Amino acid sequence: MSTFKEQHEELQHIVRELVLVRKHNLVFKTGDPQHNLLHFAEGLLVLLALERFLRAVLGTKANDRHTLPNLLEMATSAKRNLLTIPGTWTREQAIKAVTEVRNTLMHGNYEQAAKGAGSPNVRGYFKSGQYISEVEALFQLLDQLMQQIDSATGKSRPHN
Repeated sequence: MSTFKEQHEELQHIVRELVLVRKHNLVFKTGDPQHNLLHFAEGLLVLLALERFLRAVLGTKANDRHTLPNLLEMATSAKRNLLTIPGTWTREQAIKAVTEVRNTLMHGNYEQAAKGAGSPNVRGYFKSGQYISEVEALFQLLDQLMQQIDSATGKSRPHN
């Protein structure tokens, strides 16, 4: 019988690509030219990895109609006791943050993201580092959620 990790080889590939893009982006420092940064790729890969992970963990409970926010809500519900939101975020804050970044990237509505962040325009939003800090927070969320699942069984590890 194969392990959970082996059953979800596609998730391994998504995470591998995310790590490669992240390593590439982490080389750059504030003030460096940004023409070689892959910020959008990193943001999209974090969201893709998170959604794929949640679908894998939820299994048949996840269907085609469920979106990323729905999946996160399901996986962190007290009823399922599968995953817990780590750190200082509440469950609602995490779902809202994921939803906002997802909607910004999916719809390309950076004007709304800039407005929500209090930036005067899209250029200011990106220059402020707000976007990449949101992507970083979601990466940390993904990493901490993935650590809660046993890679052999796919079952939740005991919560601390």
